[in-house]
Amino acid sequence: MIANSGTDYRYINTFTPHPHQVEPWRDTSRVLLLTGSAGGGKSRLAAEKLHGFCLRYPGTTALILRKSRAVIANSTLLFMKSEVMGDDPRVTHKISEFRFDYDNGSVMVYGGMKDAEQRERIRSIGLKGGVDIAWMEEATQFDESDFNELIARMRGRSAPWTQIILTTNPDAASHWINRRLILGGGASVYYSNAQDNPTNPDSYRETLEQLTGVEYERLVLGKWASGSGRVIDTWDDYYNDATGKDGGGNVTLNAEYIPDGGIVMWAVDDGYSGKKDDSTQLFASNSHPRAFLLCQIRADGIAIFGEHLEVKRLANDHIHDVILYSEKNGWPLPKYVIRDRAAASLGGALDNAGFMSRYNHMLVDESVKELREWVAPDENKVRRLICHPRCWYTRQQFQSYSMKEDGTIIKDNDDTVDAARYIVWDQKYGLNPNVDIATIDGIVLSPSPLSGKMEKRYEY
Repeated sequence: MIANSGTDYRYINTFTPHPHQVEPWRDTSRVLLLTGSAGGGKSRLAAEKLHGFCLRYPGTTALILRKSRAVIANSTLLFMKSEVMGDDPRVTHKISEFRFDYDNGSVMVYGGMKDAEQRERIRSIGLKGGVDIAWMEEATQFDESDFNELIARMRGRSAPWTQIILTTNPDAASHWINRRLILGGGASVYYSNAQDNPTNPDSYRETLEQLTGVEYERLVLGKWASGSGRVIDTWDDYYNDATGKDGGGNVTLNAEYIPDGGIVMWAVDDGYSGKKDDSTQLFASNSHPRAFLLCQIRADGIAIFGEHLEVKRLANDHIHDVILYSEKNGWPLPKYVIRDRAAASLGGALDNAGFMSRYNHMLVDESVKELREWVAPDENKVRRLICHPRCWYTRQQFQSYSMKEDGTIIKDNDDTVDAARYIVWDQKYGLNPNVDIATIDGIVLSPSPLSGKMEKRYEY
């Protein structure tokens, strides 16, 4: 609105947020991610927030970014001018300088990060040494390095807070936005869908419902889902950090450790090589960390309530780290540790630490099939394998675990999935640690599900 005289106001393109937009409108977090299905009003909210920020705080530097500056004119700028700013005389569009000037000294600059020239222009932006508020539209098109560079520019001082807003429909589960900002907790995340936005015509919602496959999962269900090559395609990672709602998927607060809710067991996939970025806590490609899953065995399945992954960490030291991690969170130590068959040295380290460990004979294809069944909902909609939201490596790997076109599984980014395979197979075919264990001369025996014969399947 504009004050003309006294209490006489002229209103221009007023914005009244819908109920699902109120909280993100008020959110002053350093990084704000608006995601979910198509048609949820993400772009409108982001545009209004930048415009409102410029009006509220004189001398603001606001920044609108698309991966390529060339696509802004007929999309984001057109929308900003017609639907948000209207004919507001307080704003002047300086087309040759790629910006809007406000009469209170604020500026809203727009640009891209496609090439060196565009990136260099972004580096020079800032009235008071940096940017106050920025919007990355269609954020999945940006590289993580683009996001890192923008973070370094957020040094504005016009307001008590700065913010980067990212708006995007979901992409693959392995995308850096999902790994870093959602699973890694690097942003305040808000989900929306077409049903939340009352301005959408019924025909638009009906059109979305005609989508199939991964497009349906992303654009209708709002899931960060990988393509048809997913191995564990029964995994449902939907979880709303803002509300704690899980939608009946595998990721749920119900996976938290419950005293007297069942015994604790660790599942370990051994590894050592690779590199982890200390700033993002992400493992580089082709890394093979040692992965500990902290699990509670319950009457209706397995709850993964903790995880601990490291590279280039000796087994004895890593075990000590996991013990401290458990003690810090008030979790009991495991009754047994399930490990991969090839990890003999890990077995020795566990033995030295006072833990009983065992491994199973299994075939990869058969154990993957079993894991998929535990992940999927049964006829009562119960998922026998659930995971706490804090276990973001597990969540990311379950979503990105994939296969090549020839059907062979890609052995990368699979450490927590392998550990989950071990404990699921153990619960299906192994010995029940709550009952007496049959032994002969100190050798633990159990029937092999593949041969039906008695054999030494566990090592202590």
